[in-house]
Amino acid sequence: MSHPNPHIDRVSILGEETILLGFHIFDFLVRDTLSNFKASTYLIVTDTHLEKLYLNRLQESFHRISKELASVSGAGTRALPRLLTYIITPGESSKSREVKSQIEDYFLDQGCTRDTLVFAMGGGVIGDLVGFVAATFMRGIPFVQVPTTLLAMVDSSIGGKTAVDTPQAKNSIGAFWQPKRIFIDLSVLETLPEREFVNGMAEVIKTAAIWNVSDFVLLENGAEAIRDAVLKPVRNVEFQGATLETRTPAQELLLKVVKASVAVKSYVVTHDERETGMRGLLNFGHSIGHAIEGLVTPKMLHGECVAIGMIKEAEIARHCGYLSQVAVGRLTRCIQAYGLPVTMEDKLVKSHIGNQYCYVEDIMKVLRVDKKNMGSQKRIVMLSSIGRTLEQKATNISDDVIRKVLAASTVVHPRPVNVSPITLSPPGSKSISNRALVMAALVVHGNGGKMHIPDSELYLGNAGTAARFLTTVSVLVPPSSAPDQKMILTGNARMKQRPIAPL
Repeated sequence: MSHPNPHIDRVSILGEETILLGFHIFDFLVRDTLSNFKASTYLIVTDTHLEKLYLNRLQESFHRISKELASVSGAGTRALPRLLTYIITPGESSKSREVKSQIEDYFLDQGCTRDTLVFAMGGGVIGDLVGFVAATFMRGIPFVQVPTTLLAMVDSSIGGKTAVDTPQAKNSIGAFWQPKRIFIDLSVLETLPEREFVNGMAEVIKTAAIWNVSDFVLLENGAEAIRDAVLKPVRNVEFQGATLETRTPAQELLLKVVKASVAVKSYVVTHDERETGMRGLLNFGHSIGHAIEGLVTPKMLHGECVAIGMIKEAEIARHCGYLSQVAVGRLTRCIQAYGLPVTMEDKLVKSHIGNQYCYVEDIMKVLRVDKKNMGSQKRIVMLSSIGRTLEQKATNISDDVIRKVLAASTVVHPRPVNVSPITLSPPGSKSISNRALVMAALVVHGNGGKMHIPDSELYLGNAGTAARFLTTVSVLVPPSSAPDQKMILTGNARMKQRPIAPL
């Protein structure tokens, strides 16, 4: 079967339709690049893992299409551009000044000049590293992003941030250098390990949480279909999804949420390319997430740390009175629906870091060197609701508030009688209220724990916490002498679908 002409979605950034999305678009990306960005030398930089998966395909497309274009133009084979490749070791350790120097030395050895275009084919490490090479080689050469991970597609490939890491900090040396194109081929996600795909979903959730409640609802309701589009793809035809006619509903939903995330970042970058204000909103979850990542890398992935960071930063917003507990709960459930952790005690986290513990003061120490700080003042993005932030920038948050939210527990002291009453806002959790009510019924007031079977069933709506506690309490009710008298706990239709039997 010949390669179909794929349907392409386009997103504008900085006034140009630079970002192109679709399924099975390798031929398209080669033709578009060769047609619009002329060069004597094209160079693909990728890693050893992607070399096995995609390099031959991209090389074959390049040689075939370059000959087609030369034939059409009448230039002949003598005018064919040169294609070079450079392969690096996968992983964050390659994002270094040493590897950058090695790539630049290769460019020089091969006689590359400003008349060279570089393809950065890979995840965030490749994109950041190769982008920085392009920004500085011969004082700047054009490059094209071909992101192969979801995280790179929706985040690192967009916006022109390029950098290498140092022993002191991530992304500490770099430049802003915009790619000529960003080609997002969603079909390559099918070869991505599940953990890497889930890793990228953290950024998709983050973007919807700060920007658009409708996009967030899509993510809430479509978790199973979005996961299936990548992890259980339908392959009824070759190049499934390349055309609208062969695209499945799950693929459509995947493309919709990815494109929405890409569009938000593109809008923000367009209005704040150098991150002086609005672009800082994209760091929701990243202040605390990056601090955690600095302590547990490489055992945990970026998106996993950001997922925990989002919950902690949402809890800071709730503590400060900016965000409701309901919103924190929605965010928590959405993150969990994609298989991401929400606390450092999560089983997933423990399976990767073992007994390692991230102490509050260690996290605070890393936070002190966060690029978003203003001097010693910590700046964290505050949600005010799902889809909206408190400010169009990060908000100043005191160290005491951060410590309090990060702490695993808080010591509560009795109030001395000679101290005036204190007004405070307790956590807005029904679980705490339910516990207090049950304890009061058993111990503090009422009948001292003496209970009887009620005359009617107890309708709990969708209160799962109440069902858990009251099931236990009902066991303490003495049996009735009437054989047909029973204590019945029930709820709405959704409650009856929940796994209640173990109670």
